[in-house]
Amino acid sequence: MSGDSKGFIAALDIGTTTIKCHIINSSARSIGFASHLVKLHYPHPGWVEIVPDEFFQNIVQVVHQAIKNANVSMHQIKSLGISTQRCSFVTWSKDTGEYFHNFITWMDLRASQLIHKMNSSMFFMSIRWAAFLIYLGTCNKKYGMASKFRVRNNHVTGRLLWVLKNLKPVQQALRNKNLMFGTVDTWLIYKLTGGLSYVTDVTNASSTGFYDPFTLDWGIVAKSLGIPTHFLPKVVANDYDFGETDESIFGVPIKIKCVMADQQSSVLGSGSFTEDDLKLTMGTGAFLDVNTSKRIHPSLTGMYPLVGYQLGKELVYISEVPCTDAGSVIQWLLHCGFVDNPSITSEMALQVEDTKGVFFIPAFSGLGPPINDEKAGTGFIGIKPVTKKEHLVRAVLESIVYQIVKTVDFLKTERVADYSSIKVDGGLSNNDFICQLLADLTGLCILRLYTPDIAVMGVAFVAGMSCGFWKGKEEFKQYCDISKSFEPSRDANYITKCRNTYRNWLLAVDRFKSWYQIDKFNPME
Repeated sequence: MSGDSKGFIAALDIGTTTIKCHIINSSARSIGFASHLVKLHYPHPGWVEIVPDEFFQNIVQVVHQAIKNANVSMHQIKSLGISTQRCSFVTWSKDTGEYFHNFITWMDLRASQLIHKMNSSMFFMSIRWAAFLIYLGTCNKKYGMASKFRVRNNHVTGRLLWVLKNLKPVQQALRNKNLMFGTVDTWLIYKLTGGLSYVTDVTNASSTGFYDPFTLDWGIVAKSLGIPTHFLPKVVANDYDFGETDESIFGVPIKIKCVMADQQSSVLGSGSFTEDDLKLTMGTGAFLDVNTSKRIHPSLTGMYPLVGYQLGKELVYISEVPCTDAGSVIQWLLHCGFVDNPSITSEMALQVEDTKGVFFIPAFSGLGPPINDEKAGTGFIGIKPVTKKEHLVRAVLESIVYQIVKTVDFLKTERVADYSSIKVDGGLSNNDFICQLLADLTGLCILRLYTPDIAVMGVAFVAGMSCGFWKGKEEFKQYCDISKSFEPSRDANYITKCRNTYRNWLLAVDRFKSWYQIDKFNPME
């Protein structure tokens, strides 16, 4: 049996595709690991769900297996830290615990038509115009941001309104004050504590789309969107005392000492504690986050301000630019038989000098900021008789890099600072081709972190502080190792060629914009 006088942290990372648990020691190293694939259900075109009971059983199973693999006992687990996917939610009955529906994930498109109607309604246009006029008079960027506000599919807002509008049992429960709502964090805390704790952490709340990051409450944003606030969970800090797991689940009660949204947890886990530090997670989607410290950064062009973390009274903000399709595109390559294993894509891309004029547009979930086109289509363009599979794979990898480069260029104009590097994590951070091309096109050093599961380390860090493993951020930062760095090429001719290819990709993107007209064509079909 493994020994450590201080004990161990169980750190859960509940992603969209995989549930992972690491057992972390006081030297911030994983001594045991287990994982389980998340089973996604597709009951109708565009609907993406998770069955709650099945989900919970798999989460508990992963924790048990990780502890077994670490060769430690449950009694040695001092606390539990939980990192969760954002914006997937479920509702249930307060009285019976019965679910009104499965988890509706952040990838689900059932509310597309409703969202389109909301964004184009006179009510929303009036709000945007009023906010714009206030912005002109005050130059307050909060109102400037409100003037550009759009409900998005990946936020909870539209899907929750769809549920409130279409499911009669939910409507009845709302009238009877018997409705409970939870993103993954809220639901899991509620389940683990045997229904004793009904809260959400501030990072998950700020990611929903109807939590006000300026006033730090549900308040006016939720009400203006037509979402009642009386059934929403209490919002708490990331190091809140979330309670203990019910003894029946793990055999002993385990204190839950940290809960965070995955992207924000990876900001902490990467050691991005300083203002203007950049962190890029390349998982199912890609998310570029910049630490804006104690100041919220209202954007007029699509960067989304979020709470990065709250530890006690310390509140740190981030701004985020999402690229919704990254690892999902690699999964598509696997599904279609282009490759047998994601690890060979880098090697395949390097087997050809270029794509021979082939471009790929990754827009399964539309195109994110700064383009902001949910109607964009996905596809190849420029295929010729000489095109080989390697050209197509390279075009796909390049497209992932290009959309990230566009967000980095966008960030540099939106928030001027002296950026020198980007810390990268997530499954795609292991792809050398992607990391090197990203360095060449951004001119920034790409720092691959020592583990792709960096979100685990963020919650482990906070949970560990509560147990006395570490005293503060600076002490933990010494463990945030870099496994490999990618420096930008100094070959001016090569960089010029790369930039020209990137500009041609941008021209190709124009061909795929507004491909789906939502009012005439349903993209879910």
